[in-house]
Amino acid sequence: MENLGIEMSTPSTEEFDMDRNGSPTHVNVELVDGGGKPSYRLYKMRWWVLATLSVLNFSNAMAWICFAAITNFTAAYYHVTADDVNWLSLIYLVVAVPVGFVTGWVLDTFGIRTGMLIGSWTNLLGIILRYLSTLPAVPEDGRFAVVMCGQGLAAFAQPFLLFAPTKLAAVWFPENQRAIANTLGSMANPLGILVSFLVSSAIVSKPSDLPTMLWVYIIPAAVACAMCTLGVHRSTPPTPPTASAAGDHESFYSGMKKCVRNVPFMILLVTFGGGYAIFNALSTFMEQIVCPIGYNDDFAGLVGGMMIAFGLVGAIIAGLIVDRTQAFTPVTKICFTLAVLSIIGMALFTHFDNLGIPVAIFAVGFGLFGFAMFPIALELGVECTYPVAEGTSSSLLQISGQFQGIILILIGQFLAQPLNTMDAPVQQCIPINTTTVGTLAPITLADNVTSATSTTESSPVRLWWLRHCYLFDTGTRVQDYVQTHRSRAGYQQHIMYT
Repeated sequence: MENLGIEMSTPSTEEFDMDRNGSPTHVNVELVDGGGKPSYRLYKMRWWVLATLSVLNFSNAMAWICFAAITNFTAAYYHVTADDVNWLSLIYLVVAVPVGFVTGWVLDTFGIRTGMLIGSWTNLLGIILRYLSTLPAVPEDGRFAVVMCGQGLAAFAQPFLLFAPTKLAAVWFPENQRAIANTLGSMANPLGILVSFLVSSAIVSKPSDLPTMLWVYIIPAAVACAMCTLGVHRSTPPTPPTASAAGDHESFYSGMKKCVRNVPFMILLVTFGGGYAIFNALSTFMEQIVCPIGYNDDFAGLVGGMMIAFGLVGAIIAGLIVDRTQAFTPVTKICFTLAVLSIIGMALFTHFDNLGIPVAIFAVGFGLFGFAMFPIALELGVECTYPVAEGTSSSLLQISGQFQGIILILIGQFLAQPLNTMDAPVQQCIPINTTTVGTLAPITLADNVTSATSTTESSPVRLWWLRHCYLFDTGTRVQDYVQTHRSRAGYQQHIMYT
């Protein structure tokens, strides 16, 4: 057993209110030694629960994006168009919006274990159903419908897994480990995206290889489901790790109302969703950004992979720094500023060919500093809405990102233009119309591609600048509000001493 920085000893009595999973939902801990200090305990089991959730998010992300790297082969195998294949990825965004509200209610009402079980089994069943679409018994004209149903089941599972790290960190971890726990649980998703791109491209070199790829993806989903079903037995530890974890939280519906009326949280809701969508868009549309200026698909894949990889590094570093220093405001300002400079530099250099190194450097910079804000923003959502339950705030934040992605995909498709006569000769990549996740980023970068030969009054660089200055300014205001007004620790201290 590990000890926190405060004095710890075993309390004389512990009273538990049990939920329907057999896990305590409220703990009354007696004061010990007459000193007025409560007793809290940490359990090593918290790392197993976190590892299980990370593997679940990893396998679900692999299933989500696996068709994006092989769109042409998928379209040939199922005898559909590339736009139809795009819906295998877009369905994740569409399903996540309505299911996300259900997820927040399930996590806050029935606990993390229930949400993880729902997510693990629907994820596994969906991935198995995708493979069944390749069996000879399935008619060729019905195969795509079967794989779409399987993808829909896996999409249903995503919110139960992707929205859970914040809740898990709050109920299992002490305050000096919550940011890194949130980071590890959340970053498994982009890591799965990165690995999926590599695995799909390595396995599939012709349409007939698709069944092999779908079979391989069953393995991590089955392992994750077994880890959850057999190894996770409760939603909360027997004794809470901190005072805030032991306190009562708002009900789901009451918490929703408070979040909507909380101005700093609503600012964070918009800015976090926009930034999250921009990162996903750059990861997905890197080919369309760099191909028209003369780079091939290998370069696009390298830049996209480096952006995600360095994004993982940045998120882990930021989580460790915030855990040790609680310096939310400085870390936020530095990350937003450097992310803005990186995306401006990338927007500028994608006007020109033969400048692959600067493009790659600025893309890596955006990943390193932009994605570092992901776990910090989720923690901020909890901080500025306390005592609203963690599942409620994190669900709303991530639903915002998914919803903005859907809207901007439609806008991007409407504004998309074919290559002009100047750019067409240098096009080197496979012409795949990938629209997995869309944001303002691909729209403005599409303007960059054609701006040399088209007349427009709106500068694409100015659009990038306005967008990210808005993110920087509003994100800073949320940070300042949390630092000076409401936080979990401050709220709990106020209750204890008054």
